[in-house]
Amino acid sequence: MQAPTVNVAAVVKPRYIQLGEKARLDLTISGDTFIKHIEAPKFDFLPDFLAVPLHSETTPQLKADKIAVSMAWAYELIPQAVGDFVLSDVQFAYQGSTYFANPGTVRVGRVDTYQDPSTGSTHRVEAEVDTTEPYLSAPVTYTFRYLYTAVLPTQASPTPRLPLFSDVGIEEIPTLPPHTEQIRGKTFWVKEQKRRLYPQRTGQIRIQPATLVLPVPRGSKTLKTEPLKLTIQPLPEIGKPSDFSGAVGTYQITAQVDRGAVDAGSALTLSLQISGRGNMQTVTAPKLPAVTGVVVSGPNSVDDPAPTSRTYAYALIPARAGVLRIPAIPYSYFDPSRAVYATTQTLPIPVSVRPNPNDLAGVDDTEPPPWRIWMILLGILVIGLLVAGFLWYRAGFQRSTEASVNTATGTPDSGGRKRGKPQRADAEPVTPALQAHQALTALHQRGTEDEAIAFVNTLAQVLYEYFEDTFGLTQRDIDTAREVCIQAGVAASVCDELVDLLTKCHYHRFAPVPLSAEERRALIGRAEAVISDIAVGYQPSAIST
Repeated sequence: MQAPTVNVAAVVKPRYIQLGEKARLDLTISGDTFIKHIEAPKFDFLPDFLAVPLHSETTPQLKADKIAVSMAWAYELIPQAVGDFVLSDVQFAYQGSTYFANPGTVRVGRVDTYQDPSTGSTHRVEAEVDTTEPYLSAPVTYTFRYLYTAVLPTQASPTPRLPLFSDVGIEEIPTLPPHTEQIRGKTFWVKEQKRRLYPQRTGQIRIQPATLVLPVPRGSKTLKTEPLKLTIQPLPEIGKPSDFSGAVGTYQITAQVDRGAVDAGSALTLSLQISGRGNMQTVTAPKLPAVTGVVVSGPNSVDDPAPTSRTYAYALIPARAGVLRIPAIPYSYFDPSRAVYATTQTLPIPVSVRPNPNDLAGVDDTEPPPWRIWMILLGILVIGLLVAGFLWYRAGFQRSTEASVNTATGTPDSGGRKRGKPQRADAEPVTPALQAHQALTALHQRGTEDEAIAFVNTLAQVLYEYFEDTFGLTQRDIDTAREVCIQAGVAASVCDELVDLLTKCHYHRFAPVPLSAEERRALIGRAEAVISDIAVGYQPSAIST
């Protein structure tokens, strides 16, 4: 009697998988006769694969007028390592006999690599950063790379998906065309995508994996990069400049003015441009050094077409004629490439300031024109005649008065005649301070009937005339008034208040803006306070008695 034929089989699909994917193992046993009492096959693929049973089934068949039965078992194989693995034999037992079937080999690739069986091409992805320990707000370059030895035989293209970056600012860098690289004797085409990241907090930041979906026949493959970890360092305190405002990167600062000459009281524009490589969000407007006799307004941000620079504009109003020297303007930043603080600065800029022809209170009369000299001489002549006439009249009047008094009292004069008793004058002496207060009172009583320019001209003239009468001021400008104050021993706070008042007068004169009644009262009150403070510590002689 012929023994029945028994067939066994072990099949694995697919033969190439990636770590994280799964393969399927199908086991079957069949024969020409009725098969019964079949035990489950035995195998052990550990530690390379974990086998998880899926299902089993029995299939009856009619063979040679007899019913034969085949058995099938299905398992899910989960890879535990990367490499090429030869699976061990699967053992079947039936009616005391042992049967073996070999599933063959399985290749498990890395999660970031795919070997295409149809072309034999290799496809790989990787991600990297140029530094893993950047400083806060310092730029970090993230690069995603797709490397392949041949194009996949599909119409669709691979689809990269970058991670969702968190706790960082993101700047996209333009993508360059693919290029080739030699890696371990193979030529790879390389496509790159770059992002510039700016960490916004200190501590640990995790960058999730990037993925690439490969369109392959009968489905797709997803490649995945390794996650990345960043350790963000705070900016150091050692060596930090006092004027550091938070700029991180490497920068240069340049300055320019819109013109090389300007009238006193007129505005010129100073533009400062900061350019370089770094986190432009940390760049702020520079602070200008103090310039004596110059009113500064701004800064105002100027639209700059270059993404790697910032431009700021300042309005400068010089108060007096001469040469305005705009000093070097420093700008401090932290250079993460060298881990040091650095300072860049502009070059000084000279500007010629011409006298303002409309500035009547500040005209320099050291070299007056001829017609003005004749007018001055004529004025002196007229004043001399008036004074002479007044003195002549006063002398005659005094003689007549003394004669009358002597006659009434019988007091002898120098010639033996009698003279009356002298009378004491009780009138208050007219001092420069009193004259200035009277002028300010008159200015206050005019209210707002004067234009703002006329008001500040009068106020400045009152202050300058007071200094001329009190200290002998020789030139009507702010710096000279300050020097006279200091030489006279006036308190520094009073000098600063005087300079601020004169500066505001110059500002409103040449950059006119409306002045309300309340603002005018405040300026007059401040002027009265300055004059009173100076009069307390400095007592000039009376102008007349």
